[in-house]
Amino acid sequence: MRPTRVLRSAAGVLSVAMLVGLAATACGTGEQADAPQGDCPVKPVQVVATVNQWGEIVEALGGDCVAVDTIISGSAADPHDYEPSPADSAAFEQAQLAVLNGLGYDSWAQRALDQLGDDGPEVIDAGIVSNLTTGDNPHLWYSPAAVRSTSQAITEELTDLAPDAADYLNQRSTAWAAALQPYDTALDDLRDAADGAAFASTEPVADDLLEAAELRNATPRGFRAAALNETDPSPADLAAFEKLLTSGDVAVLVVNPQSESPVADQLRRTAEAAKVPVVEVTETVPADTDGFIPWQVAQMRTLTSAVAS
Repeated sequence: MRPTRVLRSAAGVLSVAMLVGLAATACGTGEQADAPQGDCPVKPVQVVATVNQWGEIVEALGGDCVAVDTIISGSAADPHDYEPSPADSAAFEQAQLAVLNGLGYDSWAQRALDQLGDDGPEVIDAGIVSNLTTGDNPHLWYSPAAVRSTSQAITEELTDLAPDAADYLNQRSTAWAAALQPYDTALDDLRDAADGAAFASTEPVADDLLEAAELRNATPRGFRAAALNETDPSPADLAAFEKLLTSGDVAVLVVNPQSESPVADQLRRTAEAAKVPVVEVTETVPADTDGFIPWQVAQMRTLTSAVAS
């Protein structure tokens, strides 16, 4: 894999309205454009993103200067054990830039890139950019710090690949930073409402976001380790979780509706019986959502209401 670089910060001025819906002005998923498109002064950079969480951010940052092919969109496939199709492999071969989540979340993509060797595209691995290693929570799009560091890396790599579009890309980056203001406000509101309260989660999908809002993660350690390793929790860990939910010490239980299991259902029922608010957070950007930022803001507002109740 080619090394991921974290380069300079972008600067410029652009209306936030250009980022409404994130990808509204992008070339479109999977398009191959050989000439400049829209406001971009050069032909679009061909980008492949493994999952739509990062694909939408690439489209927001690149605008008319990117043509993004996202391998996994929605909840139709599990990124952890996805097997790329011949068309997916071809997308990596044709791409100039590949954006991966890393940390084992999309290891199938790294294997596909390794087969290409030096003929493969430039690579941005969000885990490497965020200075994390395999074993850390891989749901990096729920980490405000990882979102910012990976966004910066994307802009800088796009600028290296399309230097004549530097001004346009810098403007898009500045607009993206401004568009994150509702996201930052929602995070602050969650932090204020929670006031250091504890949460528990059946999966560590949004743990980084909640911890960034200074909530205390009370999920039993053994249960959390099992969830990260995608193994069944021990009976003792499950019993400890149920005891926690009935103790009155947890402000909210966070569940992932895209990953149902008998254990998660049991814990939901226990929380509901104990009058602990249950909040659903999704792993991927839903198809009926306007984009990454509205998706994240809506979930933070739901969490804020839950912990404030």
